[in-house]
Amino acid sequence: MRGVGDATGPEDPASGGRLTPSDRHGQPALSDGHGRPTPSDRHGQPATAGRGPYRPVPSDGHGLSPDVGRGPTTRRSRALLRSLAPPVWRSLPWVALAAAGGLGLLFAASTRLPDQTPGAEVGLTVLRVTALSGGVGLAFLLDDPARHTTAASPVGRPYRAGLRLAMATPLLALWWTTVLLLLPGPTRPPLGPVTLEALATATFAIALATATVRFTDGAEVGRGAAIWLGAAAAVAVLVPARWGLLALPADRWWEETHVRWAVLLAVTLASTALCVPEPLRRRQVPGLSPSGGVRG
Repeated sequence: MRGVGDATGPEDPASGGRLTPSDRHGQPALSDGHGRPTPSDRHGQPATAGRGPYRPVPSDGHGLSPDVGRGPTTRRSRALLRSLAPPVWRSLPWVALAAAGGLGLLFAASTRLPDQTPGAEVGLTVLRVTALSGGVGLAFLLDDPARHTTAASPVGRPYRAGLRLAMATPLLALWWTTVLLLLPGPTRPPLGPVTLEALATATFAIALATATVRFTDGAEVGRGAAIWLGAAAAVAVLVPARWGLLALPADRWWEETHVRWAVLLAVTLASTALCVPEPLRRRQVPGLSPSGGVRG
């Protein structure tokens, strides 16, 4: 004789007289046709009703679906970036960027002053100097006087640096387009190679800035990065054009030179990607205690 709470139901003729399991209401549990009970909800209905055959949901080992929490986290990160955008925009080094950009525009406009239009070689030199001027301005892009305060924000350094670069990139593209338009037609060198040189110069400046931020505790790193960029430009001038980066369009190693420019671009991009994250062990600021107070 079975009690009220027994988990067995009436005999199932298809199972050879064996008792079939029942749910908590005393109703026979549903079977999948092989004698195995199927999951049911609290009303005794199959859990897979209306949704096709039952398939187990993958979990992460703790009973949770691996996709649980991804949506809210992504929305929260986007909300943080949107709230961070106005202060980052205001904190950009506008003086350094405007000074470098204005100087580059003056260099480009100087090609229209002579009565006789300069040749393409002069235009190439002017564009290289202009690109160097723009690179000097980008060396200050990561300057953040409040660096030791913003480091504690929930948005990591890659997001903050990427936000600064995303704000500066459209302005940089507009600036370079204006520079090219300022040059007279006969003065313009091949635009593809010279744009590659300008892009590699810009990424080199940003790579220097990210490396300085990664390995030092300075809040304003632009001056040091600009000095290193100027030193690298001086070395490039001293290297013979055959093995260096400053060949002329008439030289037979013009294409080989721009292969080296492309390699420089790839190396600086990789260096920036490696240096932009926060270090695993934070360096301590000289003169400050771990709690932020001044050491005696």
